[in-house]
Amino acid sequence: MTTRIFKKTILLQIFIFLSLIILAILEESLVQNEEVPLNFSIIEGIVFLFIIVLLPFMWYFLYKLKPIGKRLFIFYLILGAISYFVISDDSYVLTSLTPFLEFGENALILLDGVILAFLFFTDVKENFK
Repeated sequence: MTTRIFKKTILLQIFIFLSLIILAILEESLVQNEEVPLNFSIIEGIVFLFIIVLLPFMWYFLYKLKPIGKRLFIFYLILGAISYFVISDDSYVLTSLTPFLEFGENALILLDGVILAFLFFTDVKENFK
């Protein structure tokens, strides 16, 4: 029973992530705003790209209950915490889709905590040994 809920949580996280990507594309195409220069450094770009490449593998291995999925998830959380402090967010423009994007980001963070609790505090942790 717990394993089934865990897998549905993984699928919900994937769905919300893909929905956020679609919303970001819609926001960029529908809302005509002024051009804001992006000030990404090389380090920020590498961390962002590495997280994006890591996500599908992490989700797959977590869903299949492989031990490497747990390690990838912990690594993802550490990279996410580092990127939160390293990546600057100077170019923030408010649009009509901003509340939805903020809600989605917060939901993803909440689901990260739920997955972390599943991995360490439920009987799902036995499947990752």
